[in-house]
Amino acid sequence: MSIVFTDREKCKGCYACIRGCPCKAIKVEDGKAQVIKERCIACGKCIQLCVPKAKQVESDTGVVWQLLAQNRDAIAVLSSSFPAALLSCTAGQLVAALKKLGFSEVMEDSFGAELISREYARLLSANEGKPLLSSHCPAVVSYIEKYHPRLVANLAPIVSPMIAMGRIIKWQYNPEASVVFIGPCVAKKAEGRDEMVARAVDAVLTFAELKEMFAAKRITPETEKEEPFSGPKPDLGRLFPLSKGLFRVARLPEDIIKSDTINAHGKDYVIKIMREFAGGDITAKLINLHFCHGCIDGRLSIMT
Repeated sequence: MSIVFTDREKCKGCYACIRGCPCKAIKVEDGKAQVIKERCIACGKCIQLCVPKAKQVESDTGVVWQLLAQNRDAIAVLSSSFPAALLSCTAGQLVAALKKLGFSEVMEDSFGAELISREYARLLSANEGKPLLSSHCPAVVSYIEKYHPRLVANLAPIVSPMIAMGRIIKWQYNPEASVVFIGPCVAKKAEGRDEMVARAVDAVLTFAELKEMFAAKRITPETEKEEPFSGPKPDLGRLFPLSKGLFRVARLPEDIIKSDTINAHGKDYVIKIMREFAGGDITAKLINLHFCHGCIDGRLSIMT
């Protein structure tokens, strides 16, 4: 089963998901819209469009409850886009609420964003050959792998901030810890299960799932006393979820005249640029791509 699937009892056969899917990854079967796993890139567009909420994403809440119940170190890694999803509490209150839920520590993925941004800057300065495609948006990576496989070689050999932080925690900070990433993105769930980056994280929660877990334990973040984040402190990494975040964090120039770098966000622009790039019509040194309008606009950032 795909990360995204259809609750057949809720499906009304309106086919809004079929019309809106950018990858033609939904078919009609017995009058119900079914996700085609081999074509789906887990961008979450169909979930956003489905009014009766028949389109669902596979939940990791059960896994997380088990990890928290094992009384071992469970570390939450928050996507730096969390202010857009949890507007009613401060960062410190969210940290306190997560610890009350059972996490031993709470870290930001922003430090991981800074590490990979340095790698992009280094790779760009050293690269005199093929143009690079950013590889931190899992929906974009999946789209390229499935629909433009010839361009896989152009993907930057750099992991996402989520994977970078998971590896830092497990390889250097606490090898015994369980790592749970919390963010806005459905595609992050698929990325977390990718064999290429296996075991960097143990589970991925959307912000909507986190809200469900808070509700189950009757935890109200905005009433908690503030506590600080653990782990390394980021600098500009908190800007990474913005549509041009990579350029800002890596301090890369954006020279419109030279056109060495391109920033594209939103499914329509990404698909169009990929077609042009595959056709040889774009020669920029680095193309930064987001299927959403930056991670701060992630599909499930404010959905409940």
